[in-house]
Amino acid sequence: MRDDLLSALGSSPRIFERLLRVFPKTRLDERADPDRFTPREVIAHLADWEQVILDRVRIANMRPGSPGTVEDPGKRALDHHYRDKDVFHEAEVFESRRRTTIEYLSALNAVDWKKTFVHQNHGEISIETYMVNIVEHDMYHL
Repeated sequence: MRDDLLSALGSSPRIFERLLRVFPKTRLDERADPDRFTPREVIAHLADWEQVILDRVRIANMRPGSPGTVEDPGKRALDHHYRDKDVFHEAEVFESRRRTTIEYLSALNAVDWKKTFVHQNHGEISIETYMVNIVEHDMYHL
């Protein structure tokens, strides 16, 4: 299962990049719903959030049971100016950071994957379950 999970995690940046190639640039700042990110903001969010993901995995691995970082995606969007980002650059950042996350995960052993951290919304969660949630997170934004 972990090989499939790593494969799915690695596929997300490529899927987003391919979609960006054909997505109308004139629509990057359209909001499908008032409470959702624009396509530009989605890519910036994924690039930015990947560092949060890796930080949480590292906390679980190095200090099992510790609280993970607490983040507000909407606040980060404002603080990090997602709406002003170059979408193609952010897609490259997302791919690079995701590769770093996968490299870190690939070095973990079976026991490490079961280590946990305390997530601000989900409570105690293992690295493995968290990474399944990240694939779901990617698909939510897709």
